[in-house]
Amino acid sequence: MAVTRRTFLGRGSAALAGAALAPAALVRDQRPAVRWAARSAADMPEPDAVALLWQRAAFGARPGDVAAARQKGAEAWIESQLDHGTLPDPYTDAALVALGLTSYGLTAAELLAGNNGNPAQHLVNGTLIRQWFSPRQLYEVMVDFWNDHFTVFVGQADAGRVRIIDDRTVARTHALGTFKDILTASAHSPAMLMFLDNDSNQARKINENYAREIMELHTLGVAVDGVPYTEDDIKEVARCFTGWNWVRQGAGARGGVVGDFQYRDGIHDQNAKRVLGRAIPARQGEQDGVQVIDMLCRHDATPRFIATKLIRRFVCDDPEADVPGLVDRVAGVFKTKDGDIKAVVRTILTSAEFTAAFGRFGGRYSRPLDYAARAARALGAQPKDFDALSAFTTSRRGRTGAGMLALAGHLPFYWSTPDGYPDVKVAWASSSGLLARWNYALDLVGSVDRGAGDRPVGGGVESPLNVIDQTPADRKTAGAVVDYWIDRILSRPMLAADRAVLVDYVTAGGTEFDTLSAAQRPRIRELVALILDSPYALWR
Repeated sequence: MAVTRRTFLGRGSAALAGAALAPAALVRDQRPAVRWAARSAADMPEPDAVALLWQRAAFGARPGDVAAARQKGAEAWIESQLDHGTLPDPYTDAALVALGLTSYGLTAAELLAGNNGNPAQHLVNGTLIRQWFSPRQLYEVMVDFWNDHFTVFVGQADAGRVRIIDDRTVARTHALGTFKDILTASAHSPAMLMFLDNDSNQARKINENYAREIMELHTLGVAVDGVPYTEDDIKEVARCFTGWNWVRQGAGARGGVVGDFQYRDGIHDQNAKRVLGRAIPARQGEQDGVQVIDMLCRHDATPRFIATKLIRRFVCDDPEADVPGLVDRVAGVFKTKDGDIKAVVRTILTSAEFTAAFGRFGGRYSRPLDYAARAARALGAQPKDFDALSAFTTSRRGRTGAGMLALAGHLPFYWSTPDGYPDVKVAWASSSGLLARWNYALDLVGSVDRGAGDRPVGGGVESPLNVIDQTPADRKTAGAVVDYWIDRILSRPMLAADRAVLVDYVTAGGTEFDTLSAAQRPRIRELVALILDSPYALWR
């Protein structure tokens, strides 16, 4: 049975979650069963090393990116991306302000005043613009990694208002620097001090929240039976960080600029302490916290904890079980190179385990944030298109009533607990998340019911991405058109049986040798969406 446009539209909105979740115009008929021969990464043809880098160490390739990188080679691509300072930076804070994201130009005091626009929305949009359009792709991946690692929930009162500054001074300043520098910056960040309550931590009223998380989530990992730290260590670390605070409005008598970090000696616990078996002398003041940061960075547990998380981002869900040798090597580099993040990432991306990772270890399932960027980049989105595309991605003006990232549970900076968004496939393989992606793909290609003048009807937002016009004029047969879009979106082939599904759709039951007629060319919209909907686009 040929896949028709109408039945294909039905699959994009009701196949998993029911017609009530989508406009009635999109669910007139149930789709026939579309059974892909490849269901998981292990079933699929593997990408070459360059294509894998664009899928896992970047937010996807734009047209021509993979071919250009293949000319240089994988290692040259890695070195160029690691040396991000030599790449253009068209989306500085000032450039984002010029685009209307004015919160990037505000001081902490102005943000804390709470009457200066919408800094949370500006931060989300600025982050997506950078992920989608910046040439510094590996850098943006690492910024995203560290923003998850040092999570601060943007929805929390004062912490959320200055989260945009935390993004700048922590993840963006130190994404490819040293671990000690990024940990120190986070420890001094007013947003983090507010989020984890260290701004209420004082000698007479100890608050352990930050002390617990700097050990469990930021450095050493979870303690088991008192190893590598105990509850007493948490209490002592909390005492070390008393007085680490920030300047509030009306605190001018204590000096400093409103919203900046401020150490307050008067509320610091001046007594001697003992952390991880080491004595910390009395009356060291702010140096207590500095000494703790140094201890945590030098502890044997920290290199392994950070190595495991980074390998999980790039290679597999369970590094300790699947690639223990790589964990050992990366942790060793972390230790010998004093937490040099570039050296650590280079070790992972040049490893045999990374190069062979695509079809092994259960595969890596795209998180919604990655999927949104890769789809937009593959379809040639330009900065001028962002406002329209944000209707499908983040806002409430889209066809489905909310942006895909919100529906799929992955709107940047909106994870409310300090552990950050999960980075394993089981967290993202829900039917509701899949439905959100399907509808997003349909939105991107402009596949809504179309009225007079071939424009969307029913209040839908027009997509600026015309995939019909983007199809080269010399690709005339169905097979040539299908192959062009498979390569452009995936940078690797499909199984013959799955390629045949696409040919069957675009020709309404014809063959790959059929020349697409003028009446058939509009099917290219849903052909592209079908590739984006396929398991091939979900596994990366």
